[in-house]
Amino acid sequence: MIVSAEDNLQSSLLSSSLTTVSFLTAEERLRYDATVTGNEVQLFTDTRHYESECNSQPFSLEDILSEIGLAINDVHSEIDSDISWPTFINTSIARPKTIIPIASLERLHAATPPKNPEKFRKMCDSIDSTGVYLYSTFTKREIIEALAEERELAFECRQFPRSSGYSEDPATGIAAGALASSLHKRKIMRYKSESWGSGNYDIFQGTAMGRPSKIHVRIGESEETNSYPSLKVTYIGVVAFDAVAFSDLAIET
Repeated sequence: MIVSAEDNLQSSLLSSSLTTVSFLTAEERLRYDATVTGNEVQLFTDTRHYESECNSQPFSLEDILSEIGLAINDVHSEIDSDISWPTFINTSIARPKTIIPIASLERLHAATPPKNPEKFRKMCDSIDSTGVYLYSTFTKREIIEALAEERELAFECRQFPRSSGYSEDPATGIAAGALASSLHKRKIMRYKSESWGSGNYDIFQGTAMGRPSKIHVRIGESEETNSYPSLKVTYIGVVAFDAVAFSDLAIET
């Protein structure tokens, strides 16, 4: 659900006082309460995670990448890091986002908003997606070091929504949660645990827009529910913005 920023919410977020903001999910009409202190937001959710393969017809992965200024050799390969990054799949904890791993932060930031928004909308429709979520991490050495030291490794992300009236989103909670869930499912950056234990992921977004955000996602214990994993997803988000930009900001969960 999109919650528009009212004047009283703006003043609350820019102060250090504690505020509660309620969110109502569009499909299941579930209510979640987020606590806001200054520019930090914390939200706890119980949700289900599911994935699906993207249909490559009539638009292929190459076509979609070309529309946002990238090429197929910009995609992170398993050879580069010995990790099977989830690639060109729809992942969802609320609405499906198409995740694509990009080989470097430089190439991630080289991506451009869709050249033709109407064509991009049709591309997203063809793969049953509500937006493309690019993600990149650091070098193979840094990945190995993080795993050995059992610490989080940050992911830099960019989201190009299907059709939202704007070309890029500086902070996307449902996409960050869905990406973390897919990484967690594959035991990527889940430390050394072999069970469905908790996983921690730092998701940075909005850097290329000059509106940086950080969403820390923690995946809790899961249970199988109708073949879909049921997850406890905790968000702690910090968004950097100015008062003028905030007046037009929508918060997406």
